This record gives sequence, structure tokens and C-alpha cells, in this order.
Amino acid sequence: MDKLTQLGISATRLPLAQLPEVAVSAERAGFESIWYPEIASTDAFVPLTVVAHHTQRIRLATGIVGIWSRSPSVMALSAATLNHVSHGRFKLGLSRQNRYAVENWHGRKSEDPLRAVREYVGILRKILAGESVAEEGVDFRTNFQMFAPPPEPPIPIYLAALGPKMLQLAGEIADGIFGAFYSERYIKDVVLPNLEIGAKRAGRSLNDIDIGSMLHSVITDDDSGLELIKGQIMSFSSLPHYAEIFRTTGFGDQAQEIRDLVSRGEVEAALQTIDDEMADSFTISGSPDHARKRVEAYFSAGLNTIALQPVCPGTFSPFYKGQFPESVRIPEFSLPDFMAVVQRTIDCFAV
Repeated sequence: MDKLTQLGISATRLPLAQLPEVAVSAERAGFESIWYPEIASTDAFVPLTVVAHHTQRIRLATGIVGIWSRSPSVMALSAATLNHVSHGRFKLGLSRQNRYAVENWHGRKSEDPLRAVREYVGILRKILAGESVAEEGVDFRTNFQMFAPPPEPPIPIYLAALGPKMLQLAGEIADGIFGAFYSERYIKDVVLPNLEIGAKRAGRSLNDIDIGSMLHSVITDDDSGLELIKGQIMSFSSLPHYAEIFRTTGFGDQAQEIRDLVSRGEVEAALQTIDDEMADSFTISGSPDHARKRVEAYFSAGLNTIALQPVCPGTFSPFYKGQFPESVRIPEFSLPDFMAVVQRTIDCFAV
């Protein structure tokens, strides 16, 4: 794989009515890919099918879907179908998902996430290759063969990877990774070394892996974007499983203070704890010139693919029920403000 640098856009919280327009605009601006998540509002495959019918070049990627949401056979059928509809433009992003989603959304138990992901991807690859697969795994079993011709070339499989063990597994079995909220230092100190460990297990190198991440973004005419992105910093830093990223980047004490304040419902105090340096270390925000410099810095740190995630300025939202105490008032989502950020993001990086 050539180590190209590629810029994509993530469509989290983008209403379906606006999706075709944004996808066409991003394609015209030269973006390489559009990533669509599967969260509590929509699935991922239907919106990307809509995108496929309105575009010709831009790559379509799930960013991401959980392995517990579909059996390997159904996931293979969905992926192969979307790849066919888009004439080979599809990339499949998968995740083990967090425990809350696994247990509450899908009614499953994830006792060994690494084992489950390895098992799932192994079965999925065989089905997508056209094999007749009869396997009895610990977490997944199947007796299935896809009648449609296998996708050619094969559909790239990306894994959401945060911690060292999942990064090592991704380096061993995935075509790419799709991280979130990486800092430059975390990429250099944690992501790359652990990916390389896994790659060597499989006789591969980092050149065989597309190293990607979603990065949140509020691009403004001035530097105010750094202030307007701080709600996202608060949301992520209040999640325990992101603690290592903040610690590695030098913000461990601040993140712990934010978690403590959020647990007491003191969100205004938590927001005041976040300075511009902290906001700048994990996002692509601020003026267009500054945003472009930050993207180049991330590419220099080792990323090959960046999916910019525009967010509604000055807002925050929970990732799951109970993340914030019930007393916390969640800021109202403004569609006009959000769409303005989306358009500024596209305009900033148009080629």
C-alpha cells in the first residue's frame, strides 16, 4: 500500500436530508472519503447507499459499525451489496463497541473483546472471499456461503482501535485502523509502536496498514474555534477509556479533574478547566490557516487518513445514557450553526 495522505469527512449527526448535498460538495472539493457511523439515530449502510447514488468518486466507509450488531454472514452481505452499488468504493469500519452498547443495544456479553474481533474478522474475510464457511467459534458461529461473486478487489476492513492490545490486533489482521481523539504524541508513542508489533506477527509492516483517525473540528474565521470545541473535549475526557490518551499527551491531571467535576454535574467548571492548548492537542479547530497546519502535523505524526468531524459549535452531548448526571442541561443542537461548520470545513480543504 502506498503511504498516501488522504482527507475524509465524517458525517456524525448530519441529518439524512442534508447528506447527499454534503457528500457531493465534499467530492467536488477533493475529499477522498466520507465516513458514516452507526449510532442511536440511524444505521450506517442505508445512508451510505444514498451517498453512492449521488456521487461517482468519493470512497464510502462505515465509521464505525459494531461487530455485535450483525452476524458475520449478514455483515458480509451488507458490505458486498454496498460495494457493488458503489462500484467498488466501499470500506468497512468495524468496532468491538463499548460494553454499554454491547450489553444494552445488542443484549450480548463481550467477555473477551480481542478474541471476538479476531473471530469475527476471520469469518467475515472467508465469506467475502466466496468460501463456504462452517465454523463454531466461542463468540460467533456460521454455516454460510455467499452466492454473489466476491468483491474484487477485496473490501478493506478497518478496526476501531484505541488501546495497545487492540492496536496490536489491528496491525495483525486489519487493512487499516480508524481511531478517534488521537493526539500527535499518542500516535507516535502508542499507536505506531503497537501497530508495528501486530504487523510483525503477520509478516507485515506499517506500510501495509492505512493508519486513520476521526478528528473533531470547529473551523472559524478566527481562533474562536478552539473555544467552541471545548464541549467535545469535556465529553471525551469524562470517559474513563480515553484516560490513557489524555495521560500520554500530558493532560492526565486535567482529564481526571474534568471527570470528577462532570460526575458532580459541574459542567461549567469542567469547561473552564480546558485551556486552548488542551483543545488544540486533540482537534482540528480554529482559523483555516491553523486548521491546515494541524492537519499537516497529524500527517507528519504518522496518520495516512484523517476524517474531519465537524461539530456544532459550543455544544456537548453524552455518548451513552448516564454519562452526565440528570441535572446537566445538554445544549440545544442548532442545525444552521452545524451546517455552517460543515461547509467551512469543506471550503477550508477544497483543492
